[in-house]
Amino acid sequence: MKKIVLTIGLFVSVTTNAQTITFEDLTLAPETGWNGSDGSGSFTSNGQVFINGYNTGFGYWADGWGYSNKTNVNLAGYTNDMSCYAGSGYMSDNFAIGRQSSFIDFGSEKVVTSVQLTNMTYPALSMLNGDMFAKQFGTPNDANGQPDGTNGEDFFRINLIGRDADSIVTDTIVFYLADYRGADSLDYILTSWQGVDLSALGEIQYLAFELESSDVGDFGINTPLYFAMDQLVLSGAEIAENEIDFSVFPNPATNFISLKQAGKVSIYAIDGTVVLTKTIQENEPISIESLNPGSYLIELNNSGKIGRTSLLKL
Repeated sequence: MKKIVLTIGLFVSVTTNAQTITFEDLTLAPETGWNGSDGSGSFTSNGQVFINGYNTGFGYWADGWGYSNKTNVNLAGYTNDMSCYAGSGYMSDNFAIGRQSSFIDFGSEKVVTSVQLTNMTYPALSMLNGDMFAKQFGTPNDANGQPDGTNGEDFFRINLIGRDADSIVTDTIVFYLADYRGADSLDYILTSWQGVDLSALGEIQYLAFELESSDVGDFGINTPLYFAMDQLVLSGAEIAENEIDFSVFPNPATNFISLKQAGKVSIYAIDGTVVLTKTIQENEPISIESLNPGSYLIELNNSGKIGRTSLLKL
Protein backbone atom coordinates (compact mmCIF):
# COMPACT_ATOMS: atom_id res chain seq x y z
CA MET A 1 0.00 0.00 0.00
CA LYS A 2 1.35 3.40 -0.96
CA LYS A 3 2.19 5.73 1.90
CA ILE A 4 3.11 9.38 2.04
CA VAL A 5 4.33 11.18 5.14
CA LEU A 6 2.01 13.90 6.06
CA THR A 7 2.69 17.43 7.15
CA ILE A 8 2.50 19.46 3.95
CA GLY A 9 4.83 22.19 2.74
CA LEU A 10 3.18 25.19 1.07
CA PHE A 11 5.45 27.77 -0.49
CA VAL A 12 5.23 31.16 -2.17
CA SER A 13 6.93 32.02 -5.47
CA VAL A 14 10.26 33.20 -4.01
CA THR A 15 13.65 31.51 -3.80
CA THR A 16 15.81 31.86 -0.67
CA ASN A 17 19.09 30.39 0.50
CA ALA A 18 17.61 29.18 3.77
CA GLN A 19 14.26 28.89 5.48
CA THR A 20 13.94 28.80 9.26
CA ILE A 21 10.68 27.75 10.86
CA THR A 22 10.47 29.38 14.30
CA PHE A 23 6.73 29.30 15.14
CA GLU A 24 6.98 32.90 16.38
CA ASP A 25 4.54 34.00 13.67
CA LEU A 26 1.77 32.10 15.48
CA THR A 27 -0.43 34.23 17.75
CA LEU A 28 -0.99 32.94 21.27
CA ALA A 29 -2.00 34.55 24.54
CA PRO A 30 0.59 33.94 27.30
CA GLU A 31 0.62 30.40 28.72
CA THR A 32 -1.70 28.93 26.10
CA GLY A 33 -1.47 26.36 23.34
CA TRP A 34 -3.28 24.97 20.31
CA ASN A 35 -4.02 21.26 20.01
CA GLY A 36 -6.52 21.26 17.14
CA SER A 37 -9.68 21.21 19.23
CA ASP A 38 -11.16 23.89 16.96
CA GLY A 39 -11.37 21.23 14.25
CA SER A 40 -9.35 23.16 11.67
CA GLY A 41 -7.03 20.21 11.06
CA SER A 42 -3.78 22.11 10.55
CA PHE A 43 -1.77 25.26 11.18
CA THR A 44 0.79 27.16 9.12
CA SER A 45 4.09 28.65 10.33
CA ASN A 46 6.72 30.34 8.18
CA GLY A 47 5.07 28.95 5.04
CA GLN A 48 4.91 25.33 6.25
CA VAL A 49 1.61 23.58 6.93
CA PHE A 50 1.53 21.20 9.90
CA ILE A 51 -1.26 18.60 9.97
CA ASN A 52 -3.03 18.00 13.27
CA GLY A 53 -4.91 14.82 14.19
CA TYR A 54 -7.39 15.98 16.82
CA ASN A 55 -10.22 13.46 17.13
CA THR A 56 -13.35 15.60 17.19
CA GLY A 57 -15.60 12.58 17.71
CA PHE A 58 -13.98 11.59 21.01
CA GLY A 59 -12.57 14.99 21.94
CA TYR A 60 -8.85 14.23 22.27
CA TRP A 61 -5.60 15.03 20.49
CA ALA A 62 -4.64 11.80 18.79
CA ASP A 63 -1.53 12.67 16.77
CA GLY A 64 0.13 15.20 14.49
CA TRP A 65 1.28 18.71 15.40
CA GLY A 66 0.29 21.41 17.86
CA TYR A 67 1.98 24.53 19.19
CA SER A 68 2.29 26.29 22.54
CA ASN A 69 4.09 28.78 24.76
CA LYS A 70 3.23 27.04 28.05
CA THR A 71 6.08 26.77 30.56
CA ASN A 72 4.92 24.79 33.61
CA VAL A 73 7.73 22.35 34.46
CA ASN A 74 6.29 21.16 37.79
CA LEU A 75 2.73 19.93 37.11
CA ALA A 76 2.62 16.21 36.32
CA GLY A 77 -0.08 14.47 34.30
CA TYR A 78 -2.02 14.81 31.07
CA THR A 79 -3.64 18.12 32.06
CA ASN A 80 -0.20 19.67 31.49
CA ASP A 81 0.45 18.13 28.08
CA MET A 82 1.38 21.42 26.33
CA SER A 83 4.24 22.70 28.54
CA CYS A 84 7.87 22.49 27.45
CA TYR A 85 10.26 20.97 30.01
CA ALA A 86 12.94 23.46 28.93
CA GLY A 87 10.69 26.26 30.20
CA SER A 88 10.26 28.09 26.85
CA GLY A 89 10.78 27.76 23.14
CA TYR A 90 14.32 27.75 21.77
CA MET A 91 15.44 31.38 22.43
CA SER A 92 11.79 32.30 21.91
CA ASP A 93 8.29 31.88 23.31
CA ASN A 94 6.54 29.54 20.89
CA PHE A 95 7.42 25.96 20.00
CA ALA A 96 5.81 23.09 18.14
CA ILE A 97 4.61 19.89 19.79
CA GLY A 98 4.84 16.51 18.09
CA ARG A 99 2.17 14.08 19.27
CA GLN A 100 2.62 10.36 18.55
CA SER A 101 2.88 10.10 14.73
CA SER A 102 4.28 13.36 13.33
CA PHE A 103 5.48 14.02 9.78
CA ILE A 104 6.59 16.88 7.56
CA ASP A 105 6.24 17.04 3.78
CA PHE A 106 8.39 19.85 2.40
CA GLY A 107 6.71 19.74 -1.02
CA SER A 108 9.91 18.88 -2.90
CA GLU A 109 13.37 17.56 -2.07
CA LYS A 110 15.40 19.82 0.21
CA VAL A 111 18.39 19.60 2.54
CA VAL A 112 17.13 19.96 6.11
CA THR A 113 20.07 21.34 8.03
CA SER A 114 19.05 21.11 11.69
CA VAL A 115 16.31 21.19 14.30
CA GLN A 116 16.06 21.90 18.03
CA LEU A 117 14.39 19.19 20.14
CA THR A 118 13.56 18.65 23.82
CA ASN A 119 11.07 17.00 26.18
CA MET A 120 7.60 18.06 27.10
CA THR A 121 6.84 18.27 30.82
CA TYR A 122 4.20 15.52 30.77
CA PRO A 123 6.50 12.69 29.56
CA ALA A 124 9.54 14.09 31.42
CA LEU A 125 7.87 13.94 34.85
CA SER A 126 6.30 10.59 33.97
CA MET A 127 9.77 9.16 33.26
CA LEU A 128 11.28 10.85 36.30
CA ASN A 129 8.70 9.72 38.87
CA GLY A 130 6.45 7.16 37.19
CA ASP A 131 2.67 7.43 37.14
CA MET A 132 -0.46 5.27 36.97
CA PHE A 133 0.38 3.93 33.50
CA ALA A 134 4.12 4.45 32.96
CA LYS A 135 7.19 3.29 34.88
CA GLN A 136 9.82 5.33 36.65
CA PHE A 137 12.90 5.20 34.43
CA GLY A 138 15.93 3.47 35.89
CA THR A 139 13.92 0.96 37.89
CA PRO A 140 13.52 -2.72 36.93
CA ASN A 141 9.73 -2.75 37.42
CA ASP A 142 6.77 -1.53 35.39
CA ALA A 143 4.01 0.80 36.66
CA ASN A 144 2.36 -2.17 38.41
CA GLY A 145 5.52 -3.02 40.34
CA GLN A 146 6.29 -6.11 38.26
CA PRO A 147 9.69 -6.82 36.65
CA ASP A 148 9.58 -5.61 33.05
CA GLY A 149 12.81 -7.17 31.76
CA THR A 150 14.64 -3.88 31.21
CA ASN A 151 16.80 -4.07 34.35
CA GLY A 152 16.28 -0.32 34.53
CA GLU A 153 18.10 0.34 31.24
CA ASP A 154 15.37 2.60 29.92
CA PHE A 155 15.23 5.02 26.99
CA PHE A 156 12.87 7.42 25.19
CA ARG A 157 14.00 8.42 21.73
CA ILE A 158 13.00 9.90 18.40
CA ASN A 159 13.89 8.23 15.12
CA LEU A 160 14.15 11.01 12.52
CA ILE A 161 13.63 9.30 9.18
CA GLY A 162 14.32 11.06 5.90
CA ARG A 163 12.65 10.00 2.67
CA ASP A 164 13.19 11.27 -0.85
CA ALA A 165 10.45 12.24 -3.32
CA ASP A 166 9.79 8.55 -4.03
CA SER A 167 9.39 7.85 -0.28
CA ILE A 168 12.65 5.86 -0.24
CA VAL A 169 14.47 6.14 3.09
CA THR A 170 17.71 8.13 2.77
CA ASP A 171 18.88 7.69 6.37
CA THR A 172 17.73 7.66 10.00
CA ILE A 173 19.05 9.78 12.86
CA VAL A 174 18.35 8.62 16.43
CA PHE A 175 17.94 11.28 19.12
CA TYR A 176 17.51 10.40 22.81
CA LEU A 177 15.09 12.40 24.97
CA ALA A 178 16.03 10.16 27.91
CA ASP A 179 18.74 7.51 28.25
CA TYR A 180 19.33 5.20 31.22
CA ARG A 181 21.25 2.50 29.35
CA GLY A 182 24.76 3.36 30.53
CA ALA A 183 26.41 4.00 33.88
CA ASP A 184 24.06 5.46 36.47
CA SER A 185 26.09 8.67 36.58
CA LEU A 186 25.32 9.24 32.91
CA ASP A 187 21.55 8.67 33.13
CA TYR A 188 19.53 11.67 31.97
CA ILE A 189 16.13 13.04 31.02
CA LEU A 190 16.69 15.97 28.68
CA THR A 191 15.79 19.30 30.31
CA SER A 192 17.05 21.79 27.71
CA TRP A 193 16.91 22.36 23.97
CA GLN A 194 19.45 20.42 21.95
CA GLY A 195 20.35 20.96 18.31
CA VAL A 196 20.29 17.96 16.00
CA ASP A 197 22.30 17.97 12.75
CA LEU A 198 20.08 16.55 10.02
CA SER A 199 22.34 17.12 7.02
CA ALA A 200 23.26 13.41 6.91
CA LEU A 201 19.72 12.71 5.69
CA GLY A 202 20.65 14.33 2.38
CA GLU A 203 18.02 15.72 0.05
CA ILE A 204 14.63 14.73 1.43
CA GLN A 205 11.02 15.62 0.82
CA TYR A 206 9.60 13.85 3.86
CA LEU A 207 10.75 13.85 7.46
CA ALA A 208 9.12 11.43 9.89
CA PHE A 209 9.39 11.59 13.69
CA GLU A 210 8.90 8.14 15.26
CA LEU A 211 8.88 7.87 19.07
CA GLU A 212 10.22 4.76 20.82
CA SER A 213 10.41 3.84 24.51
CA SER A 214 11.68 0.93 26.56
CA ASP A 215 8.44 1.08 28.57
CA VAL A 216 6.01 -0.99 26.50
CA GLY A 217 2.85 -2.71 27.70
CA ASP A 218 -0.02 -4.72 26.28
CA PHE A 219 -1.44 -1.67 24.50
CA GLY A 220 1.82 -0.21 23.21
CA ILE A 221 4.18 2.42 24.58
CA ASN A 222 3.36 3.60 28.11
CA THR A 223 5.54 6.73 28.08
CA PRO A 224 3.41 9.75 27.03
CA LEU A 225 4.15 10.28 23.35
CA TYR A 226 4.99 13.96 23.09
CA PHE A 227 8.10 15.98 22.19
CA ALA A 228 8.90 19.66 21.59
CA MET A 229 10.41 21.03 18.36
CA ASP A 230 11.70 24.47 17.36
CA GLN A 231 14.05 26.23 14.92
CA LEU A 232 13.73 23.88 11.95
CA VAL A 233 16.26 25.03 9.33
CA LEU A 234 16.13 24.17 5.62
CA SER A 235 19.23 24.93 3.53
CA GLY A 236 18.72 26.21 0.01
CA ALA A 237 14.96 25.90 0.29
CA GLU A 238 13.79 26.54 -3.24
CA ILE A 239 10.19 27.56 -3.67
CA ALA A 240 8.12 25.45 -5.99
CA GLU A 241 6.97 27.24 -9.17
CA ASN A 242 4.40 24.64 -10.14
CA GLU A 243 2.23 24.56 -7.03
CA ILE A 244 -1.48 25.23 -7.43
CA ASP A 245 -3.89 26.73 -4.97
CA PHE A 246 -7.29 25.12 -4.58
CA SER A 247 -10.12 24.85 -2.09
CA VAL A 248 -12.38 22.06 -0.89
CA PHE A 249 -16.12 22.63 -0.42
CA PRO A 250 -17.58 22.14 2.09
CA ASN A 251 -14.81 21.87 4.68
CA PRO A 252 -15.51 20.43 7.27
CA ALA A 253 -17.65 17.90 5.43
CA THR A 254 -19.68 14.79 6.20
CA ASN A 255 -20.72 13.01 3.00
CA PHE A 256 -19.45 14.76 -0.14
CA ILE A 257 -16.83 17.31 -1.17
CA SER A 258 -15.96 19.01 -4.44
CA LEU A 259 -13.02 20.93 -5.90
CA LYS A 260 -13.21 23.82 -8.36
CA GLN A 261 -10.48 22.23 -10.45
CA ALA A 262 -10.10 19.03 -12.42
CA GLY A 263 -7.32 16.52 -11.91
CA LYS A 264 -6.24 13.47 -9.94
CA VAL A 265 -7.27 13.66 -6.29
CA SER A 266 -5.56 11.62 -3.56
CA ILE A 267 -6.72 11.67 0.06
CA TYR A 268 -4.31 10.60 2.83
CA ALA A 269 -4.99 9.69 6.45
CA ILE A 270 -2.93 11.27 9.22
CA ASP A 271 -0.57 8.25 9.28
CA GLY A 272 0.22 8.73 5.58
CA THR A 273 -1.95 5.93 4.16
CA VAL A 274 -3.76 6.74 0.93
CA VAL A 275 -7.50 6.17 1.54
CA LEU A 276 -8.98 7.44 -1.74
CA THR A 277 -7.71 8.16 -5.25
CA LYS A 278 -9.92 9.49 -8.05
CA THR A 279 -9.62 11.47 -11.27
CA ILE A 280 -12.30 14.17 -11.27
CA GLN A 281 -13.78 16.93 -13.37
CA GLU A 282 -14.26 20.47 -12.08
CA ASN A 283 -16.92 20.58 -9.30
CA GLU A 284 -17.48 16.80 -9.51
CA PRO A 285 -18.79 15.44 -6.16
CA ILE A 286 -16.46 13.11 -4.27
CA SER A 287 -18.00 10.77 -1.73
CA ILE A 288 -16.18 10.66 1.63
CA GLU A 289 -18.93 8.75 3.46
CA SER A 290 -16.63 5.74 3.97
CA LEU A 291 -13.94 7.78 5.73
CA ASN A 292 -13.69 7.85 9.51
CA PRO A 293 -14.11 11.24 11.21
CA GLY A 294 -10.82 13.09 11.52
CA SER A 295 -8.18 15.11 9.67
CA TYR A 296 -6.96 14.23 6.17
CA LEU A 297 -4.61 15.59 3.53
CA ILE A 298 -5.99 16.20 0.02
CA GLU A 299 -3.53 16.33 -2.88
CA LEU A 300 -4.60 17.55 -6.33
CA ASN A 301 -2.44 16.84 -9.40
CA ASN A 302 -3.46 18.87 -12.45
CA SER A 303 -1.16 18.26 -15.44
CA GLY A 304 1.87 17.99 -13.17
CA LYS A 305 1.00 20.98 -11.01
CA ILE A 306 0.35 19.90 -7.44
CA GLY A 307 -1.53 21.46 -4.56
CA ARG A 308 -2.20 20.21 -1.05
CA THR A 309 -4.64 21.21 1.66
CA SER A 310 -6.31 19.71 4.71
CA LEU A 311 -9.81 18.27 5.10
CA LEU A 312 -11.80 17.71 8.25
CA LYS A 313 -14.28 14.82 8.01
CA LEU A 314 -17.12 15.08 10.54
